[in-house]
Amino acid sequence: MRELVQGTELSIQDLARIKAVLFDLFDTLLLIRSGKDFSENCLRSVYSFLSANGVNVSYEDFRRAYSTVRKEIYERISRSLEEPHFSVRISQALMRMGYDYDSSSPIARGAADAYSGEFMRYIYLGEDTIQVLRILHESGYKTGVISNFSVPEFVHKILAMYGLKDFLDVIVVSAEINRRKPSPEIFMFALNRLGVSASEAIFVGDTPDTDVKGARNVGMRTALIERKEIDKISEDKPDFIIKRLSDLLDILPVKNFRNLINLDKLNFI
Repeated sequence: MRELVQGTELSIQDLARIKAVLFDLFDTLLLIRSGKDFSENCLRSVYSFLSANGVNVSYEDFRRAYSTVRKEIYERISRSLEEPHFSVRISQALMRMGYDYDSSSPIARGAADAYSGEFMRYIYLGEDTIQVLRILHESGYKTGVISNFSVPEFVHKILAMYGLKDFLDVIVVSAEINRRKPSPEIFMFALNRLGVSASEAIFVGDTPDTDVKGARNVGMRTALIERKEIDKISEDKPDFIIKRLSDLLDILPVKNFRNLINLDKLNFI
């Protein structure tokens, strides 16, 4: 089911101009298992890696130093909308404990891998993700991902692991360009890579204040996928609210998509 948000005026001609469909990644194309405290487990995985590589501190001391650094970084990036690599916070946390490891060192990078390796255990593929991406791609739309994530190499790895890269024309991760949503730069970077204007693209995401706000502010159309309870009175109103990715195919002028879905299902019988 899809919903046109009150106050939005879109014509058939507006939708026919759309040449590109861009997506948020986590909780949009790939889902995070609910009810799981993955952050604590990911941090313990980082600690185990560091302990095995000569960092001799207690978990409590490491957690305290990491939490302090993380808070400082997030306070800064909430203003600047920059996105340093995860290894930067590891390097700074280690320095607070008397260890001198640069953010590009194997220790800091290995800790980032340990974090994302544990995080991967909580990720799963949305049931209609591949189907929708395939139909859009085969219908001539350019497609891509714009993701806020501090370990960009993990994003590329997991997209390849789930077979999504074949259906994506551009992948932009915040830590690769040091800009995060809702910064206009990250959206314009993706649009320029695709060779389309903002008015020729729609962005699909699950977070009003980053996905909808950022895309709308550069002139893109927006669709909010309602993965969780959202604030209906938020100022960051999308053009559409959808319940599942396949609702996009009701919005965009994709010809015979129902037949394409049925044929796709037959391939799995």
